[in-house]
Amino acid sequence: MIEIILFIVKVWSNDEYESVEHRAIVNSEKERFSIAFGVFPAHYIEVKPLEERINEENPPKYRPFNWGKFLINKKSDTLKKKNVENIQIHHFKIA
Repeated sequence: MIEIILFIVKVWSNDEYESVEHRAIVNSEKERFSIAFGVFPAHYIEVKPLEERINEENPPKYRPFNWGKFLINKKSDTLKKKNVENIQIHHFKIA
């Protein structure tokens, strides 16, 4: 789910910020404990580039989308059974 939060940051920042590859080094002598933390918007929120990140020189790079519908689609395993493509963030990218 953490990658979904990073998608939101990518859209809100209008591609200014992008997630980095997660890398963890295994230490066979000491235990490692990780906690993933994220804040999810309410299901009715429309996710789109923030107004502060768009202007004439930097137009919106993503179409607005409903967070709840996006999240439900991402979590649905019935799409595999229906042979329907899982919605990804690039589906909202403006060419």
